[in-house]
Parts: sequence; structure tokens; C-alpha cells
Amino acid sequence: MIRTVPLRVLAVSLCVGVLVIAGSLLSHDGDITGLIKFGDTPEAQLVAQHAGNEIGREVITVGEGHDGMYFFLQALDPLLLSPGDHAALLDRPVYRGQRMLFPLVAGFGGFVPGPALPWTMAFTNLFAIALGTAATSRLARRLGGSEWWGLAFALNVGVIFEFDISGAGILAFAAALWGTVALEERDDRRAAVWFTVAVLAREVMFLYLAGALLLRLFRTRRIPWLIGIPPTVAALSWAIYLRARLTEGAGVDEVQEFGLPFRGMVRAFENWIENPVDLAVIAALVAITPMLVVRALRQPTYLSWGSLGFVVLAVFFSRQVWWRFFDISRAIAPVITAYLLATFATGGDTTEADIDGLNAPSDTSPAADAMV
Repeated sequence: MIRTVPLRVLAVSLCVGVLVIAGSLLSHDGDITGLIKFGDTPEAQLVAQHAGNEIGREVITVGEGHDGMYFFLQALDPLLLSPGDHAALLDRPVYRGQRMLFPLVAGFGGFVPGPALPWTMAFTNLFAIALGTAATSRLARRLGGSEWWGLAFALNVGVIFEFDISGAGILAFAAALWGTVALEERDDRRAAVWFTVAVLAREVMFLYLAGALLLRLFRTRRIPWLIGIPPTVAALSWAIYLRARLTEGAGVDEVQEFGLPFRGMVRAFENWIENPVDLAVIAALVAITPMLVVRALRQPTYLSWGSLGFVVLAVFFSRQVWWRFFDISRAIAPVITAYLLATFATGGDTTEADIDGLNAPSDTSPAADAMV
């Protein structure tokens, strides 16, 4: 087992989160509701007014708003005990509702009062950024790199932007990384628990799980049922409960983020040309995706293979996801961290005291090694 992650690495990751919170507070006269990203469009104003009633004062509104305002609504009643009170204001109830774990944790099951909820949402993501950094640091050490590469999570631009909108992606990715650590340490039960957390926080983490389990299958020639079934059962159970409580149908028509291959990129190109920063960042993101594929095939790890699903997913993202680097970097955040570790955190001096079985395959089948 890898030794405990140094506190100095976790301290730096917490500083990143604190800076995001502090930046929001400074930008909005000390009002934490600015971090939630309530909007000022007609539809978003209904949410802002409802939030104001729950908090007891007006809330800060920012443009069209973003995911955080809907997670705020969900956190007021995360188990949908009274869906007509809060969930009725969700723009896409089924789509939003399936990402249940972040509002459940931030809202303490619905017991956190409205005035305190923006703060508990911020602290939940602060905890998640440290959690993800710790997992990334342990993975970096397994690759033979420095524990400081754990900051490839905290300093991931997608993670930072997700924090800035009070989104669920940080918790989901952090949980997936701990599931990856468990896979590397051959603890299938712990992996199943962490991946269950990941998919309940953000359903698209099934892609990460699928990639990691595919590598496990290639290595062992055995289907990893023990790891895959619990997250699937948990997600399906919540999906059934969600639709029963909302009576909104399947929710397929609520998905707006996907389209024909490469169409979203082509349609967003006009905005990149007009905004050099978007163009530069998105060009970098596009460049690293095929490089991650190459590294995943040459030096397969659970992290790189788990992230490959997001490479495929990026091809199908719609224009609204590709329009700004703010959104696409959040959508493919696992690709960024996986590329950094695969490229820069390999090699270095490791000892048996630091890592148990670094040079051994993740699984015991010699035939499996030959396949990858």
C-alpha cells in the first residue's frame, strides 16, 4: 500500500478551493450565493426567487445561471419527498435528478436550512477537491512519480471551473479516482463502493467505469461482475425511484449535450475564432485527447482507460458544450488529469516501502498481460 498522502499536498489542494471561494466572495460583495450561479433570465429568475425565499434574502444572479442553482434546489429535498415544492422548478427534472449524490451530501439529506446551504455546497466541493487530490497523488506514486502530481486533480482547469459553478463533477471524479486506486490495489469491494458513489454523483461516470473494467477484462479474461453490478444496480434503483417521484417520463428528450459526431465542434468553431483564449485552450484540449489514446494503448492503466470514454464522448458533444472552454474543460476533466499523469508522472525512484507491487501487473494472469 502507498503511504498516506503528505499533508502539504492536501493543503495546496485546499488552498485552490479556498481561492475559488474567496474569489467569488470578493466578486460579489461577500455573498456566497454568487458561487451558486443563480441566473437572471426569466426562467432562472423563478429559481432565484425561490432560493431567495428559502435563504431569506435576495441572491446574487450571474447571467444565464448554471448547474449550481439546480443543485441548490435538489439539496433542499434530495430524496424528492415533496417534489412539487422544489423539483418542480428544475429545467430538466429527470436529467438533473439522476445526479443525486452531491445535493444529498451537501444538503445533509435535506436537513440543512436554506441560509446555510450555499456554504455546505462550497465545503462539500472543498472536501471533494482534497479527496480527488489524495487519490491522484496515490496513483502518481504507483506510476513512479512524485506525490505532487496529485495536484493534477486540484489544478485541472475543468475541476476549478466545476467548483466555480458548484457542480457535482468534482465529487464524481474524485470517487472514480478512489475506485481506480482500489482497482490498482486489487480491492474489488472497495472499488465497487467508490464507483457506486461516482455514478450516483454523475451518471456519465459509467463511461469511466466501463473503460476501467474493460482493461480488467483484458488482463484477467474474467468479467468483473463484483465491481460492475453494485454501481449499475444502485443507479437503476435510483432511476426507477426518480421517475416514480417525478412522473416525468423517461427523460430522454431532456438531453441536450449530444449530437452527431464532430457536429458540435464544427458549429462552435465560429466562437473560437472570435475568442482567442477559447481557441487556444480548446486547441490544447483537442491535441491531448489523441495523445492520451496513444499512451493508454502503449502503457495501459485503469486511469487512462477509464478516461478514454470521455475522449469518445467529446466527439458527440453538442455545440453548447464545445462553445466555450469553460464548459468543454469540465466535460472532459478526466482526460486532462489522466494525460498529465500518463505523460509526466511516470518513472522516478520508488521503493518497496512506498509502493506495494508497483511493477507487478494489476492482476495475476500472465495471459492478461500479453493482451495489453
